[in-house]
Amino acid sequence: MDLENQEKFLVTNRDELRRRHKGNYKAVTNGEIYLLPYEVSLRSKSDSFFSSLSNYDFLKNTDNDGQLTLKGLRQELWVLDDENSNNDFWKNFNDSALKTHLNTILGLTRSNKKNKDWRQTYLKQAKETDIDKPHHDDMLKCIYLLAHMHKASPTFIRQLAVVNDAWSTDLRVYYPRKDFVFSEEYGGYLAELYSNILYYQPDEVRKVLKNLDRLIDKMVELSEEIFRDILDRRSADNDSPSLKILKYNQISSITHHQALQRYLTDKITGAFYDDSFDCLKNRDNHGLANERHYWLVAAQCLRLKLRNSMTKKGDYWYSDNNQSISQQKVDYLISLHANALAADALQDLKLESPGSKSGKKDTSLPAAIRKMAEQNPQTVNEILEAPALNVANIPEVYAKYMLYRTQYAELYREQRHLEFIKKMRPNPKINKVLSYIKRNNLNQIHTDIDKVERRMKITNFLGGNINNIEDVPDFFEYRMHELPKRE
Repeated sequence: MDLENQEKFLVTNRDELRRRHKGNYKAVTNGEIYLLPYEVSLRSKSDSFFSSLSNYDFLKNTDNDGQLTLKGLRQELWVLDDENSNNDFWKNFNDSALKTHLNTILGLTRSNKKNKDWRQTYLKQAKETDIDKPHHDDMLKCIYLLAHMHKASPTFIRQLAVVNDAWSTDLRVYYPRKDFVFSEEYGGYLAELYSNILYYQPDEVRKVLKNLDRLIDKMVELSEEIFRDILDRRSADNDSPSLKILKYNQISSITHHQALQRYLTDKITGAFYDDSFDCLKNRDNHGLANERHYWLVAAQCLRLKLRNSMTKKGDYWYSDNNQSISQQKVDYLISLHANALAADALQDLKLESPGSKSGKKDTSLPAAIRKMAEQNPQTVNEILEAPALNVANIPEVYAKYMLYRTQYAELYREQRHLEFIKKMRPNPKINKVLSYIKRNNLNQIHTDIDKVERRMKITNFLGGNINNIEDVPDFFEYRMHELPKRE
């Protein structure tokens, strides 16, 4: 095998793909929060590693002077043919993955691009120049990368094109589930895409893409306030196809969580009582999870709600941003959470994890409660003091259920629960925000968000609210995070 093919050929094996992307993330303070394990590994590679790569590899940052061609790419990909069966890899890859799924991801449908596909849209035809098709090389590099990923599993690019699927919340680049093999494999696939495509991108682009799902949530939350004046903005369609692939992935992630919220809306509203947890304790058969597990998870839901680690001083708990909560309120909220979770356990609430579609039967709700309790600190105080909680191996349907159920219980006692349920249902504000994200390039999105953040801080400062400047949202979070361990 040619030396230039070896680096990418490793990821055509799913076991190798998982191994490449295992390990811990590295916290960074440039606004993107973390580096993926393979991103860290790449930064330690020698020049000889990069110079040995194919000219079609994103990691080889050289000026190819227009030498990259579709014909040359197909020759590079001959190594992926199955010699035993004479299987033409390119034909299968092109017919099943590129014509259908890649065109969907890039928005090249017949209705809005006059029947143009990825070749006609991005590759130079006849006497066209780099000015006519500035993303020619980028498109060929995308195909080179996607081809090796497709060799590992044809499922990957098909899954990448999916939207509005509750199951897909279990498939993520950031902390994929380790107890669900396809989650790890697909997480490795996404990590390979991000690590390669973003390697030479400026910080502004890296920040937006790594935070885009969270930024979309913030923009929806503040769409009638600080973001109101920018959501109708449109900028030039000049992002490369590789960046559009990553943007599509983050947008689809939002639609997956919308689908999950729709599924859970009717699952979190069951009746609960002040003695529900006591009834659970007195039940003869606890099954997989006992009352201690439920109590610890109730405390974890409070920690997740607080969002920051807490420090106890006297009868109060404090966070770094000076948020405080009394011990009495802590006790009350944990008891409330425990009663809500226990009431569902007594009613034998069942959730069908859509992850079972992949052929692996997911854990039950009691099993998820037990796992959530056992893989995190074992006392309430330790939970509140923890820098982060580990929910990586909990199916998303269960993790979100626990969080939404306990939030609903709090709001029910305050008679604000109907508004909470309303927010979980399809939100027209999301469509407006997604339209803004789709129709603006990444540099414009970064510029808009950066301006909003600066304007908020200046407004607070000029208004004399000097003490509140630190409370203004840091959309890109320029601070060191304590990231959960993965090993």
